Amino acid sequence: MYIQYDNGKFSVSASSDKAVVELLAPLYLDKAGEHSLPETEDGIFADATCRVQITVRQESETLFYVHRSLKNITQEPKQLQTIFRVRTCYTPERYLIPCVNVNGNVFGNGGEPKGMERDGKRWIFGYDREAVPSCTMTENKDFACGLFASAESDMSLQSSCSIWKDGETWYQEILHPVIESPVTYAYRDAYGPAYETSISLAPGETFESGMYLSVSRPRWENYGICDVLDAALPIFGDNSDLTVPENRAVWDRSIVFAKSLISEYEGKKGFIIGFLPDGKGGFAYRGDRCFELAWCGQNILFSRMLVEDYIRFGHKDSLDAALEILDTRAALCTAKSGLLAAQLRDYTDLDNAAADTCNMGYGAYEYLRVYDRLRDIGMEKPAYLAAGKGLCDFFCDHFSEEFGFGKQWRLDGVCLDEGGTIGGFVIPALAKLYELTGEEKYLAMAEKSMAFYMRRDLDKFCCTAGALDTCCVDKETSAPFIMSGVLLYRLTGKEIYKEYAEKAAYYFTSWMFHYQPVYAPEDEINQYHVCVKGLTSVSAQHHHLDMYAGIVVPYVRELAEITGDERWKTRAEMMWRAVLQYIGDGELVVHDVVRPVGSQNEALFHCRWNFQGGRRGALNDWLVAWPCAFRLSVLAAEKEW
Repeated sequence: MYIQYDNGKFSVSASSDKAVVELLAPLYLDKAGEHSLPETEDGIFADATCRVQITVRQESETLFYVHRSLKNITQEPKQLQTIFRVRTCYTPERYLIPCVNVNGNVFGNGGEPKGMERDGKRWIFGYDREAVPSCTMTENKDFACGLFASAESDMSLQSSCSIWKDGETWYQEILHPVIESPVTYAYRDAYGPAYETSISLAPGETFESGMYLSVSRPRWENYGICDVLDAALPIFGDNSDLTVPENRAVWDRSIVFAKSLISEYEGKKGFIIGFLPDGKGGFAYRGDRCFELAWCGQNILFSRMLVEDYIRFGHKDSLDAALEILDTRAALCTAKSGLLAAQLRDYTDLDNAAADTCNMGYGAYEYLRVYDRLRDIGMEKPAYLAAGKGLCDFFCDHFSEEFGFGKQWRLDGVCLDEGGTIGGFVIPALAKLYELTGEEKYLAMAEKSMAFYMRRDLDKFCCTAGALDTCCVDKETSAPFIMSGVLLYRLTGKEIYKEYAEKAAYYFTSWMFHYQPVYAPEDEINQYHVCVKGLTSVSAQHHHLDMYAGIVVPYVRELAEITGDERWKTRAEMMWRAVLQYIGDGELVVHDVVRPVGSQNEALFHCRWNFQGGRRGALNDWLVAWPCAFRLSVLAAEKEW
């Protein structure tokens, strides 16, 4: 790719005869409407109000930096908004606004932003909703065009983006400053009024900003975002300046929190789902019935972590608690069909209970892993193997060429919901069971189902229905494919699984924040010194950040080893450092309450979604179980600290 300038237009070309992307003349908006500035000399555009100079520098074969200097040439102060617009000279087949809009957000029945417009007006989203600031992407199988804002200054970073088309012509825009229009996506399925700010320029004052344009051939079809994500790493930098606790301190505090979650339901022990403020200056269990197999509750993973605590540090009470919880679940929560109850309370009527494939698949995987780990210390627990095997046998017999493993099943074996990519959580269990038993049918089904979900969903850069409190395009559902790709490559050595793992990891990291948005000193992100780099946005329906990346850190580290690509190591360490922030240490005070040791709240409201008191950058007080379980699992994956 190379840049050329002719007749007042910059364009990027793949060959000398045809442009791929054109950079259109500078535009600005004021009360009179939209203005396109005519060229007055090479790279300089002006009207009676503004003079703009554009310079373009080629950074690499596929990346271009654009600098824009806009000057108020009147004798009056001006309030305006600017537009940097590019036009694709090819016909895109799909588009992406990372964390916000995956090719229109077609999947799901929620009220999240869908399509390119609402009520006949094109969507404009603030920069701080996207993993890469104000990023838009259009692509077909031959070309990909990515546009995003520079963070060279706060003014340059604070921007907005839009993507739209007029007939067969597609446009991508960066607007300054922050605009959200025609409405603001303010809460799950709910909207508030439009949000608009403007640039104030005194006479003779200049506004400087920078943008990046990535023009490339997609590494894989529908994966044009790869070059943008690779470029973003060095541009925005990592989070290696974060101060994080020592591994042993993280472990000990996390084990304290895990044990604090142990409670009882009808005399049977399990890990409760988490804590909420009690209104008296402390925290209390949320309800008394939610002892979840996996997903938010992570009962089996927590139990494996307590086993690990015993093996490494000799804490017999950890082993005793883990075995009691594991024995109870295996004995009472395994249905005749082989399916596993997601909730402990379902044991009284298993056949009429329902469970999802995320809970069942990941729960089975962890049952098989803890079975394997206990054998290292000479302890045989065939019931744990049976729990994982029963689920795998069921899905070997019930795989559908149409919907894979489905989403939700009644435990007597009736599928209640076929939708989504969520069934991928079964695949790691199949791979682990093959590793333990050597039975070819489990490997065959792992390979078959992996190919099915890759072909149907991930090859189209779309994962759905794994964030169980929504039904939409999301991030969580790509995690099992990173895991399964690495596991299957480890088991078979087939190159295709390395590719599958990389595709899933690129999809996952398209939800990972690469920069730090701008916040006021009084915003909680600044009060608690939170770095959002490495945290991940949840879904198209839930625009907040969380620590979910902890689940994939060991697998992304291994991906770096098997590919030789150090960028995966950088990403893994960014995610790991990010998830170690604001963990309760007995002294951390948030919202005037001391946080329990090892606790960590689930949500960080980084944009104008569920922003508290009209302010962005707030932390919530839902101290849920899973972040602690995931961070322990990262440490347990390391042989030495």
